[in-house]
Amino acid sequence: MAAVGISAAALTSVVAAVPAQAAQARPDTVYADCTVGDYGKNHDGVWISCGDVVGGQARGRADCKAAPDIYTDWVGAWTYAQNGFCWFSMRGAVMETRAH
Repeated sequence: MAAVGISAAALTSVVAAVPAQAAQARPDTVYADCTVGDYGKNHDGVWISCGDVVGGQARGRADCKAAPDIYTDWVGAWTYAQNGFCWFSMRGAVMETRAH
């Protein structure tokens, strides 16, 4: 993470959707071992970093105040992505998943 200028203190949340066995048992279930967080001077940009992702993809969403939300690209296993900034400020970073 240091290579992209994000410190451990910038972490907003750690999310693991469901156990890997459930992802294999139900085709509409995604297991995503990902972390989402904020970055930037005003903490209003969003990033996602994933380890294992089984059964689909994940992305980060910035829950922006008084403006449309922004999103990272959809990512798979062992991938990192970040996106621009909310116009005003960000309430928090959220992980979203979608099944294949």
